[in-house]
Amino acid sequence: MIITIARLCGCGALHVGENLAKHYGIPFYTRQTLMQLARDKGMLTEMDDFFEERPVNELLVAISSELSDARTGTTEKPLKILLDLIGTKDCIIIGRCGNYIFRNRTDLISVFLKGDLGTRIENIQKEKNLSLTDAREFVEDADDCRVRYHKFYTGLSWGNASDYDICLDSCRLGTEQTAEMIERYIDITGSKKASHL
Repeated sequence: MIITIARLCGCGALHVGENLAKHYGIPFYTRQTLMQLARDKGMLTEMDDFFEERPVNELLVAISSELSDARTGTTEKPLKILLDLIGTKDCIIIGRCGNYIFRNRTDLISVFLKGDLGTRIENIQKEKNLSLTDAREFVEDADDCRVRYHKFYTGLSWGNASDYDICLDSCRLGTEQTAEMIERYIDITGSKKASHL
């Protein structure tokens, strides 16, 4: 079973992922741990921009969307490397276009976490010890970057409900209840059982 978690900034995805990893006893991959995995395999330099979530030039997005050769070379290589790094392992992955990369796995549970902008800003303000103004700028920049990043690497609109199994408001639920809701979804759908067949 692989659980992928996409998220708006400030939704507590790391805590949700940690709770799920503890519950299921499976590895939990964040940007840092995936970078280390790629470094250990000698593949980090080929995926640097992918891991850094660098803002993508809008012109490059337009060009790569129209030119399949450019798109294949620029965007699909890091996705294939990550697919190969994870293989068929049971794990949880935060971000990194996981719902798209692992879409052909029958044991995929893809999650999108959302929440009220004001609450997300407050969460980041506390987490990073920022002023309200700086926290707002951080959240808005992170969300904008993720929209462009996802579009660049997948050609899809980030946060589109049809691309995920479930969408939850983790700001209203809290991280523990969010993790429990995901666990209930997995139990009800029999996803964990199916992944071991």
